[in-house]
Amino acid sequence: MGRHSDLWDQFEKLLGNQDYEGFVSLFARDAVYVEPAGRHEGQEGIRAWCDEWGHAFSDVRYEASLVIEDGDTIVAETIYQATHTGPLTLPDGSVTPPTGKTVTSHGVTILKVKDGKIVAARDYFDQMEGMS
Repeated sequence: MGRHSDLWDQFEKLLGNQDYEGFVSLFARDAVYVEPAGRHEGQEGIRAWCDEWGHAFSDVRYEASLVIEDGDTIVAETIYQATHTGPLTLPDGSVTPPTGKTVTSHGVTILKVKDGKIVAARDYFDQMEGMS
């Protein structure tokens, strides 16, 4: 990979280890993260989003099967697998109690990088795959 390979490696490792403080530190202060459930602005918004869903899962496995870098863009095909062990607050405010089931979600993450920090991130994944 190219010059941003270390940044992707950190992104993957910190998310997989549920180190959300470290994960958020990879982003620029005014970064934007968009995923199927919403848009999260700035480090504070990204941290709040991690707090909303991160505590609901354990035994996290997050890894890329393919990573492509082109200039300041990183595209990764990923798999997220975890156990649903805590309450999960949904975008509508309702709460799903822990099921103990394994959640698997295949997706694509696109990162835009500037000055060594992530300035934009976008996740594409099938929410129904994870729900089933």
